[in-house]
Amino acid sequence: MLSWGTGLVAPWLRPKIKRAQSVIADWLERTNSRVYLSISGGKDSLVAASLIQSVYPQCPMVWINQGHLAEWEDCIELLYFLRDEWGWNIVELCPPRGLLQLYKDIGLPLEGTMNTSQDKLINQKLMYNVLNEYQELNDIQGYAWGLRKESKGRAMYLKCHGELYQKKDGLWICSPVGYWKTEHIWQYIDSQKLPYASIYDRDRMTVRNGCPIGTTGANWGRIADLKINYPELYQEFIYYFPEIQSYS
Repeated sequence: MLSWGTGLVAPWLRPKIKRAQSVIADWLERTNSRVYLSISGGKDSLVAASLIQSVYPQCPMVWINQGHLAEWEDCIELLYFLRDEWGWNIVELCPPRGLLQLYKDIGLPLEGTMNTSQDKLINQKLMYNVLNEYQELNDIQGYAWGLRKESKGRAMYLKCHGELYQKKDGLWICSPVGYWKTEHIWQYIDSQKLPYASIYDRDRMTVRNGCPIGTTGANWGRIADLKINYPELYQEFIYYFPEIQSYS
């Protein structure tokens, strides 16, 4: 299901919007517009996409569809709506094997962080190989994402690099909402009357668009949350991996 921004105006956002648009314009100039936005259907990449649309309407927005049980249905509906009804240039990429298949191949990563060799191997096969191929085929010079300082583990990244910087491999990385708070994200969605994934209606301030069957940090209650709030997804997940019941 889709929900919609309320239409409540937020004039105090104008300076933040202008700053984001200025960063985006600089990013486009440095890359000759050979860029894309990484989009997921979550609130942060949705706002980054809307801001980029206001400067560069035809910007490709790359979504990696991680496969069965690995994407929220609400987010999929949103991305298809933005592509088919609003005409956004959303490019759907599908890895050779989805997350569920990779769990069967490699095993479930259950550590508290994503820094393990198991997690890194899954991410490489699921996302980075696919993105690297897309970048090479399209002569990509930069990408944007919905990364924000307020999100855990990302403050140091933005402190070091800011909203726009060039990696050693030459790619220009743009973080147009890098210094926005969660309330700013929702104020923008409301003021622009944007559609958004209904998963956020549980709690706008705490719900995140993480992978439904993500298992990293399972000991922190992630699987228990899936069992309580999405029992049908949980039941199908434990059908494939019964051992995950011990974490719920």
